[in-house]
Amino acid sequence: MLQILWNYVAYAGVSGLKQSAEQKHVVLINGLCISISLFSLLNLLLSALFVGTHPYQWIFLAYSFLLPFSIVFNHKQRYLTARLYFSSLSLGALVCGALLFGYESQFYLFIASVILLSFFLFPDHEQIWPYLVSAAGIAALIYILIEQPAAAPGFPVELISLQSKITTASFFFLVTLFAVYIRKSFLITERYLEAERHKSEKLLRNILPAKVIEQLRENPDSIAERFEDCTVLFSDIVGFSELSRKLSAVEVVRLLNDLFSAFDDLAEKHGLEKIKTIGDAYMAVGGLPEPDPEHAERIARFAIDLLSVISNYRREHDHALEIRIGIASGAAVAGVIGKKKFIYDLWGDSVNTASRMESHGLPGQIQVTENTYSLLKDKFLFKERGSIEVKGMGLIRSYFLEGPAL
Repeated sequence: MLQILWNYVAYAGVSGLKQSAEQKHVVLINGLCISISLFSLLNLLLSALFVGTHPYQWIFLAYSFLLPFSIVFNHKQRYLTARLYFSSLSLGALVCGALLFGYESQFYLFIASVILLSFFLFPDHEQIWPYLVSAAGIAALIYILIEQPAAAPGFPVELISLQSKITTASFFFLVTLFAVYIRKSFLITERYLEAERHKSEKLLRNILPAKVIEQLRENPDSIAERFEDCTVLFSDIVGFSELSRKLSAVEVVRLLNDLFSAFDDLAEKHGLEKIKTIGDAYMAVGGLPEPDPEHAERIARFAIDLLSVISNYRREHDHALEIRIGIASGAAVAGVIGKKKFIYDLWGDSVNTASRMESHGLPGQIQVTENTYSLLKDKFLFKERGSIEVKGMGLIRSYFLEGPAL
């Protein structure tokens, strides 16, 4: 029951805020109002038990009942009013108490608590107010130290001594609470930053290879590296343009997402690097950024699996889709260029040739260059297509990859 009541009061006004960063300021001030009011009442009770009643008690009794109005302001979503009301009322009560009890009561120590609290009560867009509250608190402290008598006249020595002990103990208790709060906030922030770092790392690894990420961290300038032996694959979905005219935009995106997600899983399975997608075209490479002597074989097995993905999708969804695949092996330059929306990309003759192998290929076929054929002829079955005229490259001898050798 007490927990329910505490949550109801402590979270008053929180529902009116969408930013969690601002919600904590409201919860903090509500919790402080409850705690300080109860503490003030306990202080009054102790002084009444040990030294009897005294007119000064009316001041702190009034403070105990007036302070919770900050919660009311928060509940009405008047958040700045609540913070300023809390700060000014607390400073006023403390100045009165310090002047009332005298220097020996050490009541002025509580003013330092208000100054410290002010930097936790106000959100970032209200950062002028903590400095103004601090300036007011420092000015009040200087005035008290100048004007405050050593011992207030008319007060029993026992009361001043008791108040000094309560003030000292309470001040150190508050400092401990601040330390706990700061440590908790620090740990929460640290865990949040660590979680965000993992998210950013995961996102970055979905964009760039791990080796390239490390290179960028060490040298943020453009990265380029030449690889003498790699195998590049281009694929294009045949019949996609016609099908996209019959489907809604959402259905088109869903179709591509389903297919390319399956392609991504296969690229990871075969240890390949996905380079990019352009429309319904998919590009992957084997043998970089980490050199791999089996780059051509991995690409070949990947290409065969792509045919199976399209075949299964066509059968399950009754769409007239095919895939055309081109593969070439050789040298390439890989790197990251630019400052915004950068990607890991490839350049070179092997890239251009693989693209031509795809565009000059046939639906449902995997067309490879003679270089790739030479690397794979002992492990896979091929059908020679012969020499084909390729724009800008002349005659190129090509082969159709049919599957692994028995």
